[in-house]
This record gives sequence, structure tokens and C-alpha cells, in this order.
Amino acid sequence: METGKNTSVDRNRKQTGNSEEIVADSAICTCDKGSKPGTFRVTSQQKIYCNGARKLVATDQDKDIKSLNFGSCAAKNNGPCSPNIVWSNTYNKIAIKGKMYPLTVKSSGTCKAGGGRINIQTSGQQVVVKPSASPRKANSTAHKSPIFTEEDWKYLPQEDEKSQNKRVPAAVQVNNVLVNGKREITITPYDHEELLFTTSLTAGSMRGTGVKWDVCHGNRVIAKGLTEAPARTYFTKEGTYAVYAYVHKPGSPKGKGVVRISVSYPKFKSIEWKDENGKPVTYIGLRNKVFAHVSLPGCKGIPVNCRFYYNGYEGKTYLSALTPITLSAAGKVKIALSLSGDQLKKIIEDRKRFSNGQKIRIYLELSSRHWIENLTKTSQHPILFDDKIEFRSLIIYKDSDCKEKLQGGIVDSGSTVYVRVSTANMETGKIRLDVYKHETGNQEEKSSKPSPVYSTSSPVNSTGVYKFSLTLASPPYKEGAAYKVVVSWIFSSTQSSNENVNNNTGRQTSKDPKQYILKGKEVLFSVKRNIPTPKAEPSKANVNRTEPEKSGCPRCSAPITAEQLKEVFPKTSEKTRIKIAEAYNKHMKYFKMDTCWNKAHFFAQAKIEVGDSFNIKTESFNYSARRMKGRDNVNGKHWIQGNTRTRQGGYFTDGESKESPYSYMVSHPDLAEKYGRKDLYRYNDQGIQAANEEMIANVVYDDKNCSQKRKLGNTQVGDGWRFRGRGMIQITGREAYTHANKYTEELLRKNIINSDKDASLVGTDIEVAMVTCMAFWSKEKGLATRSNGQKNVDIISRRIGNKVGSKKETNYDLKRNSFNNITSNLFRVSDCIIKSKKDNSSSTQEDKDLKIEQGIRWLESICIPLEQVGKVKYKVPYVQDGNRIQESGAKTMDCSELVGRYAAKIEWCKKPMGWTTCYMVDYAIKNPKWLIKHNDPNYIPKRGDIFLWYGKRVDKKGVSHYRGHTGVVINYNSESDIVTTIEAIQSSIKKEKALNERGEKYKENENKKLAGTIKMHFFRKGFHLIGYNPVRCYFYTFAVHYSKK
Repeated sequence: METGKNTSVDRNRKQTGNSEEIVADSAICTCDKGSKPGTFRVTSQQKIYCNGARKLVATDQDKDIKSLNFGSCAAKNNGPCSPNIVWSNTYNKIAIKGKMYPLTVKSSGTCKAGGGRINIQTSGQQVVVKPSASPRKANSTAHKSPIFTEEDWKYLPQEDEKSQNKRVPAAVQVNNVLVNGKREITITPYDHEELLFTTSLTAGSMRGTGVKWDVCHGNRVIAKGLTEAPARTYFTKEGTYAVYAYVHKPGSPKGKGVVRISVSYPKFKSIEWKDENGKPVTYIGLRNKVFAHVSLPGCKGIPVNCRFYYNGYEGKTYLSALTPITLSAAGKVKIALSLSGDQLKKIIEDRKRFSNGQKIRIYLELSSRHWIENLTKTSQHPILFDDKIEFRSLIIYKDSDCKEKLQGGIVDSGSTVYVRVSTANMETGKIRLDVYKHETGNQEEKSSKPSPVYSTSSPVNSTGVYKFSLTLASPPYKEGAAYKVVVSWIFSSTQSSNENVNNNTGRQTSKDPKQYILKGKEVLFSVKRNIPTPKAEPSKANVNRTEPEKSGCPRCSAPITAEQLKEVFPKTSEKTRIKIAEAYNKHMKYFKMDTCWNKAHFFAQAKIEVGDSFNIKTESFNYSARRMKGRDNVNGKHWIQGNTRTRQGGYFTDGESKESPYSYMVSHPDLAEKYGRKDLYRYNDQGIQAANEEMIANVVYDDKNCSQKRKLGNTQVGDGWRFRGRGMIQITGREAYTHANKYTEELLRKNIINSDKDASLVGTDIEVAMVTCMAFWSKEKGLATRSNGQKNVDIISRRIGNKVGSKKETNYDLKRNSFNNITSNLFRVSDCIIKSKKDNSSSTQEDKDLKIEQGIRWLESICIPLEQVGKVKYKVPYVQDGNRIQESGAKTMDCSELVGRYAAKIEWCKKPMGWTTCYMVDYAIKNPKWLIKHNDPNYIPKRGDIFLWYGKRVDKKGVSHYRGHTGVVINYNSESDIVTTIEAIQSSIKKEKALNERGEKYKENENKKLAGTIKMHFFRKGFHLIGYNPVRCYFYTFAVHYSKK
């Protein structure tokens, strides 16, 4: 379809007669609803070109945003273009792939999304074609005329594509890739900025080495193996895109072969009112200035105008003209607001005219000729006009920066404290601070006109904030005495015309008849008494009364404050801390948690459970299939890419190893494969399969799949997902929710068990979360009583949940530090009249020894010798099931269940351990004093020891599996180095290389399958024990009786 040079004259020449040009890549189209012309990008097919001109032929299947983008759409209030085009007048004499028809310049389209009419302005190529009269002639034309040649119906590799077929050295990789000269850029649908991708290859690359491209939107792959850099049309939806450039295989997310493009749609996000120091404010008063901090992400390059107004008596009254604002690259701007004298006068007059006492609020109005999402919502966030004259706060601080507040009101003698005073709408005069001795007793005993022990003042300033320092030396401050700080505003009658002066705390005339005093806030403090150490003298016989003070501890029943909680949850907003404090204060007496000790322990636990930002969690089940089957690595550096053909997920070969959280999934790997997450290019990209979290929860939390110890009361379909872990201290299961529901209904009139929506309140509503947690603490675990006087934090932690974490630091360690360093000091448990209990952590039981012989006798009673396999029935067949603790489950066992029940028989634990080999290995790491691992390969096992291994094995097909095995040593022959074991096993005699009693290879029925509890013999360093490969096997010793732990 080439007839000469590709000039603009050729491209735009008039069509003559019935001639019409085929439309190709780069054709120009217009839409009567769009803000700009669109450039065609052919995505419907990648094989048919226009006569070797490197122009893909456009078809009627090029109909969405990937092919055409007309900017903003007038039919959608100037929203982003998202076309859905139906083409007409296509060239239907030729069908590409039997279902697509080429477009010509006479074709037109209608957008079903916005109703726009699409016309083709240029074809993108040059040749004129006369349409054939019949399909038969059309087929002939396709081969003989310049429209198509016979080659056009085949895949035509271009020069750059041919080079990709050459053998490229494996060492050649993409060394770096940039988009518009950067590794990361942000674009919007309005900035029309073209995207230019540049790459550099490592040394040794040949000229023309082909680079391929993958495009990911979030965790979803939207284009793979592109032979050209992706066009801008791929980046139309909001979010972050990762573009990978590579020669052999996709690059790493952390490597240099990837760039990131953030697409941000224009929207109004937030508005915050702040003062000149950047602190939040809720009002604007007389003469002061405030700033509206506005966030408009995605609006870079979009003109936006602003103005302020208020709703006066006669309607909307503007305070400023329409003014353009300049947005930062992140779409943020700070807009100043201050009121002139005339504006203040008008606002006050309008307020007087409202008979209902309506308050005046000032609004920020933003406008733009472009569509910006939620732009009108700025009017939902006004600032209150308040000209009331008042003292807003009076706080004593220990430091000059006024960051550390004085707690408890007690100050060391001789120290210096700082008093910070905050006022509103005081224009002239001065602020006076007086310190009086605080008198107690009857009214008759008090001085009628007390004199201050110290006074100071400061002229009124524009900020309304004042700081005074007090050095509490003697004189005038006496040790053990209490003092009262009082602030006042002193002004003359002519200095303020604001009538709100008389509406405050009062007015008092001074000696000067023209002066007035407006009294403000008060605060108390006391100077700490230094008690000298008494000299040694003959002791006197005394007795101490043990009755508590009549009024009790004043801090126990005192409400907690948002300011106190700032030390517990430092990353939480004040609004949230107020809600937390109100919820606890409202219900602490009901749950008998109104003590210093309960407050300290409760919030020490909560701090670690929900974090510094008070993130009420809902349990996640986003686990990889690999981890649920056994183990998986996280935070690694070396990633093995997943396989979409075999559906095997990718994984790290290094990093931190995490074990399976669910023993049921370990024993049912088919379910782990079916429901677990499978990643492709990077961790958690879900490129092959996303985790089916709902099904995972319903499977692992179903009571039928849980041991007796771990049953949660989930007996109905869907209980696992509905009653998953939520709240401050995660409550889980129908039984726990039902127990808490009694209190949420009684106290809050809210049900949390009837539906998924009701249950979700535990993870979203602060008061519901607080009540369920307090009910769990007090009613279910009895911690309201146990916490009082208890210094051993581990005792509390054990009743809340399991110990988790790394060897270096567990959640128990964090909770202990939280109590010792923060909450015990914050709530002053050492000063509470409820004194600490004696540490009863050491066992009061009589120490006992392990019952090794008792356990081995039990093993002997349930096993059969290897020689009887196939001749008699197994006493205990080999079965993997969920009944691993109850006596009814002892009729069948697997290897770890046998050892778990053996541990109870020898009294190493009170009840059978419902563990797996994976958990056993981890248990020994975390508790080396109780389950001792022998790393020495020359260790001689003792009677009652166990052998244990767990790890990854690769089968003949190259597929990895996590397996483990364990058993009990009942004898060791030092002369032959043979170990006799009893174990539950499913294997074969030949595979395990078992021996007879004489130490010879057991050849009788060597192909016989093993599937039960059996007594066998092996060389200590043989394949079955220490010599096992590829996973190392070790001997372990159960160390102490459970009474000594």
C-alpha cells in the first residue's frame, strides 16, 4: 500500500470516486464529545500489515481505550474518556481471521459509553483502493492489488523483530530503563505528556538486540512480551503501573529493568484548616489568619480557581474574588484566609439578624472548567467564625518546648516548669499570671482576699499563645504545699468593642476605674516534699493497718484521657484517642476494670495487638500455597519465577523462613494448592492465583478439622469466615463471638453474630471492639481480678494468646516492655493502694521426674515388630487426621501424633501435643531448655529420645515437597551401633533400609508396604536416621517434667 513518499499531502488528499483508503496504525480520529483528537493504536491483531509499510491494519474490533483516547468526555462532565465504539461502513469484503473487518476512511463509529460520533480524519497510510464488486473479486484483489499482497496474510517480521530471532548471549541483559529520563513518573489523563522509554544493555549486546516489555497494573499483568515499548494508551486507569524491560526473562521489581508510572485521576481529597504554625484549628476569629490546606491529587496542569464565602442573611456572600491557585506536583496548595475590619463588621451584623442564633461558617469554593472528582465537596468542610473572647487552655509543662506535660501535678522543689496559655480574640491589653497558695479546710478558715505569691504579665500578641516560666525555689514556694495558677486578661473599657467580653467568666474593677479584669482558667500543682533518710536508732515496735483508704485509690476510678493514650498510641489522631478513652471509661466499672493495674495491663496488651496507630485488625488469610503446605520464605532477595503452565507459584530461595500456620493444611496439601496464593513475578503479586481467603478460613477453622484443644465452636457452614479474628485483642470463632454478643447487645444494643455485616463491627467500630475485648478480658479470661497487683506480665499474656515471633523477640517480650516502660508508669501502679502480688511464677508443685519407662511400655503395647508386617493386623494403623489429642483419636496415628501422645505419657506435657514435625522443629528452637536438640553427629541416643527431621525434598519430576518424620528411640546397641525405634510410618521396607535384629539387611518381603506403628532397627548413621539426605536428621531429648517448666 505504498505509492511514494509518506507526505502529509498524500495522507490527507481527497478521495476520488469510489476509492477509499484502508485505516492503519497512527490514523487520526475525532469524537464530537472528546476534548482532543485520538491517534489510532491497533490492538485487535498483530499480523496483517499494509504492504510492508510497518502499519498494522485497523479493524472493527479496535473499539476501546486501548485503541483510541479522546481526552475528556463532555458527556461525562469532562470525565476521562473510556470509549466503547461500534463501527459501521467497514470493508466487509475481506475478513481477517474470519471475524474482523478492516476500517476505511469512510468508516465511522458511535460510542455506546458517551454517545459520541467518531470520524476518521487520516488513514495513517497512502494507497488508494477501488473496492471490488463481489467477494470473489475481492479475494483476487487481496493478492494482486496494492492493498494487500500474498505476504500480507503472513506474519512479516520487521528488521528489529528479525534481530530477536538471532541467538543473544545469555549475559546480555537490560542494564537500565527510564521513562522520560526517570525511574518513576506520575501522569494524569489531562497532561498529554508523551512517554519515551529508553533502555541500555550490558556489554556484549549486538546491534538490534530485541527488548521485550511487560506491563503490570497493581498485581495484574495487562501486557506481556510486547516487542515495542508500551504506548500511553496502556496507562488509562488510576493506579501504579510497573513496566519491565528485558531480553531473556522479566526483571526483578528491585532491579534496574523496571520503571513505575503512577496514573492519578483528578480529584478532591481533603481540606484541613491550620494556623500559621501548622497546627489544626476549628475557628477563625478577630484579626487572626488561618490557612486552608487543600489536597487535589492528579490535578497537575489543570487550572483551578478559589474564593471564600459565607451564607449571610441575604444569601451567599463572597469574601474574595475568584483567584487562580498554583498546585504543587503532588496537587497540594495552602490558601490563606484573614478577615478585614469591614468583613468582620458585616459578618457580625448578619449574625445579629438571624433570630435563631445561627452560627456563621466560612467556606472555600473551588472551581475548574475541567472535571475534578468531588470538587464540590470542599463546601462540606467550613471553618467556624467565632469572636468569643476566652481562655482556651492552661497547661503546665516540664520542658521549655512545651512537649512534656506535667503528669500528676507534682513538681520537684527547685525545678523550673513552663505554663502555656492559649487565648482567643483578645486584641489589646495584657495577660496576667498569678500563683496563689491553695488553701484547704472550711470556708471560715480560708483567707477572704488571698494575695498571690508570684505574679507576671505579658502584652497581648497576635498569636494568642503565651508561655511563662516558674522556678519553684524556696521562698516563696514551700515543700509539701499546693499552689493554684490563675490567668486573667486586663484591658481598658475603650480597648475592646466586642460585646462578647461580658459573656465570659466575669468582670472585676481594679483600682483604675477604666480597667477591667477578665478571669480565666485555673490549674493546681504541688511541690514535692524531700524526706531525708532517717538516722539509725533503736527500733520501736509498730503495727501497720492494712485497711485501704476510705475513699480508695483516687487514680483507679479516674477516667483515662486522650492525652494519656498518646503515650500508648503515639501515631493515632486525637479524635481516635478520645473515642478509645470514652469507650473504656464508659464500661470499665461494669467490667470491674476500674483499677490502675487493669488499665496498665489492658493497654500494654492492646498496644502490641493493634500497634502505635491503633489499627483494629481483621485476620488475613492471604497465605501462599507453599507456606500452608509447610514453609515459605519472605523478605528474600533471590526470586524464582512461577510457572503458569504447571501452576507452580514463585518463591524466594532465601530470606526469613515462615512455617505453616495451619496443621490441617500441612496434612491436606491438595487443599493448600487449591486455595493458596501463587505468585508469578514477585512476592504477593498473585500472578497465577489469588488466595481464596474465605475458603481457607472456612476450612481451617471448621471444628471438624480442628483438634479438641483448638475448637472454636464453628459448627455451621461459613462460620470460619464470618467469625474470623477481629478486634483489639483478636476474638475468633462462633463461641467467642456469642459470648461477647451478650454484652454488646446489653450495653450497645448491637448484635455481632446474625450476619457477616454484624460480625464486621468488631473490626470497624471502636466501641464495639472495646466492649468485646473487655468482655473477653474480664468475663471469659477472668483478668479483671488476676491483673490487680500482678507484675508478671507473661501470666497475663498467656491468657490472651500464643507466643509468636522470632528467636530474638516475641510478642510476649514486647508486651512485657510495654507494661514495664510505659503503661505501669503512666497509670502509676506502684502508687496504687492495691499492692503487687508475690511472684508465684515458680512452681509450688513437688518436682517430678519424666516417666520414660511408662511411655515406652505404652509404645510396646500398640506396635508390632517389623517381622510381623503382612502376617498380622496393625494394632494402630497409619492415618493422618485432625483428631490428634482426644483418646478417641488414638486408634489411628501418624508419626508426629504418636510422639505427641508419647510426650503426655511420660508427663513431659499435661495433654497430648497436637503438633506436626514442622511445629516440633520450631518448638525446639524456641524452647531449647525443654526439648534439647543434639547437633553432634556422634551423639549416642538414650532410651526415650526421639529422632526428627523436617524439610524440602525434590521428587524425580523436580517438584518440591515439604516432608518430615519422627519416632521414639527405645534401645541402642553400642557394639553394632544399631538403634531400635517405635514409629508410625507409611513407606516400604526397601525404601527405609531397615535391618533385622542381627544387624543384617532385612530382605524378607522387602517390597512390603509399611502403614502403621512398628518396632524397627536401623544403623545410627544410616539413611533412616542421622544419615538421612537431603534433610538433616537429629536426635532430641525431652528434658523436664511439665511441673518444672
